[in-house]
Amino acid sequence: MRKFLFLFGALGFAGAAAQAQTTSTAVPAAAPASVPLPAAQRMAALDLLTAMQTEQQLAGQMDLMLRSHEAAQAQLLAQSPKLQTPERKAQQADMQANMREFYQKSVGWDAVKENMVQAYGSTFSADELHRLAAFYRSDTGQMLLRKQPEAFRLVAAAAQRRTLALMPEMQRLMQAQHKWSDIQKATPKMPGQQLYLQ
Repeated sequence: MRKFLFLFGALGFAGAAAQAQTTSTAVPAAAPASVPLPAAQRMAALDLLTAMQTEQQLAGQMDLMLRSHEAAQAQLLAQSPKLQTPERKAQQADMQANMREFYQKSVGWDAVKENMVQAYGSTFSADELHRLAAFYRSDTGQMLLRKQPEAFRLVAAAAQRRTLALMPEMQRLMQAQHKWSDIQKATPKMPGQQLYLQ
């Protein structure tokens, strides 16, 4: 379960970053130095990640995110006939290709493999890594790998429905906060009195 939460978190971060400007010239911060794992520990961690089908899971999550983005863009285009131009469609295709490349560079297997090996290798003992790998290779572990993505999809869909249902309440709260801020800003202050926004 932690693996999938990590994947969702990493992919969610990548999705937000993909929407940000990609023209930044800032140099990424160097990763903190970590103590190299002993060879046996590293191999056990890599074996666990292989047993967990991490590379395939990452690729599947990336494809799912890209398909969701494509579907959202297609829906937007369908609602706006003015946007249904050949140029706009070409821009969308370019954007999808750029997003795929971005995801591959940021959260693809080659990008995260060593970090994941280090994380699992430093979190679990070699014996624990071997036992976890054995579990994921068992019939029960294989069933979990097959069915867990669908369970997460159902949970995500339920969370999305709940969020949408609560959106009017969130908007009311934000409007009330905005009004309170406006009242505080409009209230005359005595010299030295601070403005408190809650």
